Amino acid sequence: MSASGMNLRTTEMVVGRATPVSAYVVGVGVTFVAAYLPARRAAAVSPMAALADAEVAGVGRPLRARAVAGGVVGALGAAALLGCALSADTATAASLLGLGVVLTLVATVVAGPLLVRPVIRVLGAAFPALFGAVGRMSRRNALRNPRRTGATAAALMVGLALVGGLSVAGASMSRSFDEQIDKTLGADFVIQNANFMPFPPEVTDRVRDTEGVGLVVRQRFAPVAVRLPDGERIETTSAGYDDGVDDVARVTYAEGGTQTALADGGIAMDAGFAAEHGVRRGDRVPVEFPGGRTAAFTVAALTDMEGGEGFGMRGGLFFGMAAVEEYVPGGQDSALYVNAAAGSSPDELRDRLEATLDPYPQVRARDQADYKELVHEQTAVLLYLVYALLGLAIVIAVLGVVNTLALSVVERTREIGLLRAIGLGRRQLRRMIRLESVVIAVFGAVLGLALGLVWGVCVQQVLALEGMTAFAVPWGTVVAVVVGSAVVGVAAALLPALRASRMNVLEAIAHE
Repeated sequence: MSASGMNLRTTEMVVGRATPVSAYVVGVGVTFVAAYLPARRAAAVSPMAALADAEVAGVGRPLRARAVAGGVVGALGAAALLGCALSADTATAASLLGLGVVLTLVATVVAGPLLVRPVIRVLGAAFPALFGAVGRMSRRNALRNPRRTGATAAALMVGLALVGGLSVAGASMSRSFDEQIDKTLGADFVIQNANFMPFPPEVTDRVRDTEGVGLVVRQRFAPVAVRLPDGERIETTSAGYDDGVDDVARVTYAEGGTQTALADGGIAMDAGFAAEHGVRRGDRVPVEFPGGRTAAFTVAALTDMEGGEGFGMRGGLFFGMAAVEEYVPGGQDSALYVNAAAGSSPDELRDRLEATLDPYPQVRARDQADYKELVHEQTAVLLYLVYALLGLAIVIAVLGVVNTLALSVVERTREIGLLRAIGLGRRQLRRMIRLESVVIAVFGAVLGLALGLVWGVCVQQVLALEGMTAFAVPWGTVVAVVVGSAVVGVAAALLPALRASRMNVLEAIAHE
């Protein structure tokens, strides 16, 4: 976290009393739930069947109950996700998204064994041609017990589904921000503090005096409270701008324009926000400033920005800089929008601005490319933290694959001994188990990514309601996940394969 800019002091770390208790309760509870069905299944096995030298229990049992349960839950989950995609209200869409994610995840886990045979037949289709009899046996081993294969792949599937969904959401957000910056930012450079805090007035003066600087438009934020015609009092942040906004930003209007919005006594408001609260152009709205100062402004313009409420503030309120200076005296600028003067190139101006801002290391001049990179970095910090947590879940999934393969080797001790007795070499045996592990891991990855892409599409629909309309699929991440899953399969099979290859053939086939 410190590496990503989130500095946490370990000396101030606090562990609440409820934390260890909650962790213990959750751990015991999850373990009990996980053991309940296997315990009931074990108790239902008759003593004679348990003593018999028979096939692995449950291999040939039908999956009708799973098909019905998975189908019903999956249909409900699909309906919730469809409702999310069609909803026009952000809160409703988000609620349906959460419900749909949970239901489709449960349905995929429940019905996973039903998908084992068709999917693994496709994934392992090339095994016989590439690896001969060893490849054919590895694929059949993965197919022989769909329940075990589905359970083995389930944990990996869950982690990769979340990774896939978040990757699509992150890529869509980044592309939406890029498109929004391209559409709204017209300045050659934006000068801001690194932490977006206001900077001293001398910075503005020095920028204006820099050689090659043409137009400079100041942006200054001010907290306000607006009394609306419907009786609601909205606390938000407004912005003040100098004249020349149209030369540094591309603002679209439903009614009015920049000139009327920045005129004395005028204010601009987002058209959607205005319609929601019954505000029309020409209405006068009381605005409360810090310190108890109040003034009535005329709604002179209604903005129609694709990103929702203009400039990213609730209500999209902005007016002329003169109003901010009058009612919030002594304020500091939050940003400067700078265009190069005629005859001066942006590249030359960048060098001069950087020299001007050298005494202020926290204040930087950014062009559109820099601004996009900044937004990408901020989005990536959150995603990286989530990926780290999901990475731990994937490690646990790998351990699950190792355990399942180890149990599978124990269950097939006599079978492995017979294969060794008729000529299967140690290296061939290890390869067979590795291929089985790889196809199971890739199976989990394919299901997880398919589910994650569906979730990602629905997340993008929720983001679109907030103005982030672009959709992007990070195909590089998708390919990396599939390749990584194959590597995970190889790594998970190392110990079980080594154990199987070291079996004593005579002891393995001994039978009383």
